[in-house]
Amino acid sequence: LARVGNTGTKLKFKYGPLGNTVNLASRIQGATKHFKARLLITEMTKAAVDRDTGDETTFCTRRLGKIQVVNIKEPVYILELVPHDYEDWHSLKAECEEALDSYLAKDFREAAGKLAQVQVRHPTDGPSLVLLARAVNCLYDPELFSDVWKLESK
Repeated sequence: LARVGNTGTKLKFKYGPLGNTVNLASRIQGATKHFKARLLITEMTKAAVDRDTGDETTFCTRRLGKIQVVNIKEPVYILELVPHDYEDWHSLKAECEEALDSYLAKDFREAAGKLAQVQVRHPTDGPSLVLLARAVNCLYDPELFSDVWKLESK
């Protein structure tokens, strides 16, 4: 749920949406630049859409992992949302999600290898490039690993 109302003073005010839901939506929209993706949604949004439509395949999505955004206490799981006609989507999704699983299992070499292959076939795929960079950094220094990516900016 979100609230709407006036904010400001009697002389200068603005009517608009307020609250944690609105802030989270704004932060998820801002996370697109970190993932080099066009559209991101939360796991909760996908579940609500799937529940409302009764169909888990209504939208093409792939898991990108958990993020913690500025001024939101709890991490959220995000997914990339793409059009149904996205070229070679099913194999890209499967390969990237396998690589994400390897990364989360701290098998950084395996994750980096899979993601490097994805980048050869899909050089403009932002989310796989971002995860590849994270995996390579963790190969260099495993202490950098976190299953939650903390985004420091909006």
